[in-house]
Amino acid sequence: MMVTFISQCEKKALKKTRRVLDAFANRIGDNTWQTLITEDGLNTVRKMLSKTASRSTAVSCHWIRSRTHSQLVWIVGNRRKFNLEGNVPVNRTELDLGHKEWEQGWQLNEVIVLATAMAGLFHDFGKANALFQQKLRGQTTHQGEPYRHEWVSLRLFEAFAKGKKDQQWLDELRALTPETAIEHEAALLAQLFTEAEGYQPAFSDLSPFARIVAWLIVSHHRLPVNYDADKAPVELSQIDQWLSRCFGSHWNAPNALDLAKYDTQALTDNWRFPDGTPFLSQPWQQKARQLAQRARQYPWSAHGQVDWLSQRFVSHMARLSLMLADHYYSSLPLEKCKPKWRDGHYAPIANTDQSQGKRKNAPPKQQLDEHNIGVAINAKRFAENLPSLKWALPAIAQHRRFSQGAEKEKYRWQDIAYRKTKTIATESETQGFFGINMASTGCGKTIANARIMYALSDPWQGCRFSVALGLRTLTLQTGDAYRELLKLGDDELAVLVGSQAIQRLHEVQNTPHQSTGGSESTEDFLEQLFISYEGQIYDGRLKHWLSSQPKLEKLVSAPVLVSTIDHLMPATESLRGGHQIAPMLRLLSTDLVLDEPDDFGLEDLPALCRLVNWAGMLGSRVLLSSATLPPSLVKSLFDTYRAGRAQFNHAQFGENASTNGADSTPVICGWFDEFTSEIQTVTSKTDYVAYHRDFVSKRVKRLEGAQQVLRKGETVDTSAITSLAVPPTSSEPNLDFGPLAQLIHTHIHQLHHAHHQTHASGKTVSIGVVRMANIDPMVALTRTLMQISPEPDHAIFICSYHSQFPLALRSYRESRLDAALNRHEETAIFEQPEIRHGIEHCDAKHLMFVVVGTAVVEVGRDHDYDWAIAEPSSMRAVIQLAGRVQRHRQQAPTTANIHVLDQNVRALKGKYPAYCKPGFESTAIPLKKGYKVTLDEGLTAISATPRIQEIPKLEKCAFEFALPKKTEAKPVTHWGVQEHRALRFTLELTGGEKYQPDFFRTGKEAELWWNETLISQAAGLRFPGKHASWSGELIRRTPFRHSQRQESFVLAYNDDDTLTWQQLDTSRYPYQYADHSYRFKPAEISLAAGCHWWSDVDPEAVYQHFADQLGWSIKKASQHLGEIRLAAEREGQNITWCWHPQLGAFRE
Repeated sequence: MMVTFISQCEKKALKKTRRVLDAFANRIGDNTWQTLITEDGLNTVRKMLSKTASRSTAVSCHWIRSRTHSQLVWIVGNRRKFNLEGNVPVNRTELDLGHKEWEQGWQLNEVIVLATAMAGLFHDFGKANALFQQKLRGQTTHQGEPYRHEWVSLRLFEAFAKGKKDQQWLDELRALTPETAIEHEAALLAQLFTEAEGYQPAFSDLSPFARIVAWLIVSHHRLPVNYDADKAPVELSQIDQWLSRCFGSHWNAPNALDLAKYDTQALTDNWRFPDGTPFLSQPWQQKARQLAQRARQYPWSAHGQVDWLSQRFVSHMARLSLMLADHYYSSLPLEKCKPKWRDGHYAPIANTDQSQGKRKNAPPKQQLDEHNIGVAINAKRFAENLPSLKWALPAIAQHRRFSQGAEKEKYRWQDIAYRKTKTIATESETQGFFGINMASTGCGKTIANARIMYALSDPWQGCRFSVALGLRTLTLQTGDAYRELLKLGDDELAVLVGSQAIQRLHEVQNTPHQSTGGSESTEDFLEQLFISYEGQIYDGRLKHWLSSQPKLEKLVSAPVLVSTIDHLMPATESLRGGHQIAPMLRLLSTDLVLDEPDDFGLEDLPALCRLVNWAGMLGSRVLLSSATLPPSLVKSLFDTYRAGRAQFNHAQFGENASTNGADSTPVICGWFDEFTSEIQTVTSKTDYVAYHRDFVSKRVKRLEGAQQVLRKGETVDTSAITSLAVPPTSSEPNLDFGPLAQLIHTHIHQLHHAHHQTHASGKTVSIGVVRMANIDPMVALTRTLMQISPEPDHAIFICSYHSQFPLALRSYRESRLDAALNRHEETAIFEQPEIRHGIEHCDAKHLMFVVVGTAVVEVGRDHDYDWAIAEPSSMRAVIQLAGRVQRHRQQAPTTANIHVLDQNVRALKGKYPAYCKPGFESTAIPLKKGYKVTLDEGLTAISATPRIQEIPKLEKCAFEFALPKKTEAKPVTHWGVQEHRALRFTLELTGGEKYQPDFFRTGKEAELWWNETLISQAAGLRFPGKHASWSGELIRRTPFRHSQRQESFVLAYNDDDTLTWQQLDTSRYPYQYADHSYRFKPAEISLAAGCHWWSDVDPEAVYQHFADQLGWSIKKASQHLGEIRLAAEREGQNITWCWHPQLGAFRE
């Protein structure tokens, strides 16, 4: 291809650009190059330019398509140097020094600037106390302080500002002199509340601006949480009083609950200030005067009576700015600190210099007055520059793969979705966008999502979006799809999976032929992340602060980010340590795609709603992508997004935004599938529900008319199985899985004969899956199955598949399954080594290849089975498993190809509730005792319809509490009813369309986060209460992915070159691997005649395979790729794990 490069670079960027382009093209003008080049070569040029790009870089590339036509291919650097066609302007208007293009909106940014800067001046006042100073100088044996420094800082600021109007205390700061500062210091120390006189609310007597400053001070390390929840929980009925009547020192840290471990002197020193506070520092006084003067000039009256703490965008952007400035200034080396901000007569220090590796007795680094001033100034500057962030970040613009039409008819619906979305792109910038992509599996949802987000983008600004998924495997697959189908390179796409080992394993499997002190603010809060991104790094106004965290730079800079949702969740879920900074900046500067959000369990849905609410509050446009979205989840995610968007619009454009979600806030909504694309502007939840119900109804009718039935189900009677029943006093030792294994064994044979392929030799082959709910019963069943001989002239080949394998062994196992179950070509199955080996070397005529796995078989893998047997957990699980049967070949069966046990293992054991862990049943939301699964309501012909439409049996009685206890809902007798009502109970305060006094409530509903009007009704409050987003209490009650603590082991070679179980000992340096073989015992298993393992999985051979691919020693490969994470021992518990290379790690 013939291309022309045009450079509009300036300063040093001009030399760098010329050096790159001269190496690839002929210079035909001072700043113009031309050459013949391949597409791969052109990508290399773009990557090299991107790596060194700065704000002075601007290079366009034009493809000469014919004698009369050229096409802009890409622009690297400053896109505003060119127009949309890549032409250079011949004239310019006068430079707009106000940068109104950045600051259109951001009407409340000055409030953010003033609040974060003022909080910075006061944020570490508490470090001046005698006990903290003794700690920094190594003069105390106490671990921590009774009251943390930020709590002491809060009380000091409260003593200064309480009882005063904002204008009054700002005027006092504006008039500070060395003499008046001494008076103010004496007054505030006299009024200081030291927690010794009972309880005094910290916020009750503060004016609106002082309240937000006080909150920023106390929360600049961690959000307040009730650490005394076990003994003194706060009630939902008090939610409007949590701040005014419940909030105390025990919300800041648990130390305050155990004062007995501190002596009287320590308690006294915690509130004693022998050298005074920074009020006595003249540099501090000067900065306080300047900032107070600026604050007094702001027209506060223009906004009326605003509780700034309740304005979430203002309060949380101010907190982000303060925390980032604190991290930045605390991490500066000693030589970069600012002596001019120090008063030589003020002695207290803020932190110590630990750059030499010393933790104890490290020398002082920053004085306390200097540190407060430095944080205030940097927080102010950071907040001032926030409006320019999105404009200055790298983006994708003029990318033809996004805009060109689909080649195949099957994907033409994407073109309609793209064009329809393009029509509302401008309006969505001010009204927001909430979309749903419900296209069926195999229709190209992944690429359609990217094209929809590209259509929403401003052509000048370019496209930036994040894709969040629930599974690492899906994350890597999505990254591969974007690279392959959209031709996104490593300079445009970042893939974040959290583990370099997983990334390496994925790359190897997909390229098999390739060879190859005193400050918490100094901590690296992205230390564990691995980010695959090689593109242009942000070079805008905020680079000064972001460059101290290279991973943060990458995470924020990448135009497209594909990651597991865990890396965006800290935006709302992080209670401490600054982990929310990176994801918040990402949401502030990009749009968001949530892929398969309905795959999360009930306990994770409140956190998911908080993330979508934060995305709306930070201005993101959101797209949900799943063919199985239940209506209650869609409704709640829309409602939480709309409430967040109302806060954003209020802060940006001055629109009225009440804290109950702003019922009148209009949001542009989109619905997409392979049949149609619809766009509506929606102003209420009621309207949205009606639009969505109509879209789904039309989709169901079209699906029923357009598709053949590929998955037919029937239930398997388990009533004869009694061997698993557990006596009430039993701890389940050596349960007999024989009868259950024999039943499944029989159905494996039945399904094989009904659904198989025939080889040219006359032998029959089928690949099926047996899905179990939990690992230990799954392994027990597998061991028993392998001891039952198949029928004459039959052979069975089993693969055990679950999460408890070392990384390398699981990756190798998955790669073999991926190859065997890729069945787009019907006869390709016979070319797979394991299956070909079975055909050639096994005398039996009928070969049954069976994957026995847990829920990992349901999602994340593009597999095509002939048949399935399922232990039931939920309707959703059966639908997901069904999606892996006839996934590629699309051949309609004549008999049932999915058999579902009518009871799960927990039910067979006599446990109640049974359909949980995983499932939608709980003690509070039960099914009727003895319930057996039925496949009515559309599951005989298994499809997503019962999932995306609430079934007619979902009536009011399903939501009522059971009398007389009122602590649980009435039991129901239908799977579908149970699933949909459990979602409603988890998500909605109401349980139904409106609040009913006899409805059961969990007290942990997701809607508590955003809907204050309903909070007040549900709690029985007389007036709408203040929201609790100022604290982490609701987050603590409904955490994301709350599970048993895990510990890490590695199956690795020791110094004697023996493969053993080891654990990394981090208690000594350098870290060493310690032998933990005593925690594992080898499992023995004998195979009956006709039973075989699917493939030979030898750990040594697998490690050698990866070592060869990566150019490592086998020992290094085992240490890096042999990790396994298992449940940690609880107090008083001793866990011995069983281990077998074919079965993984499990407990008997």
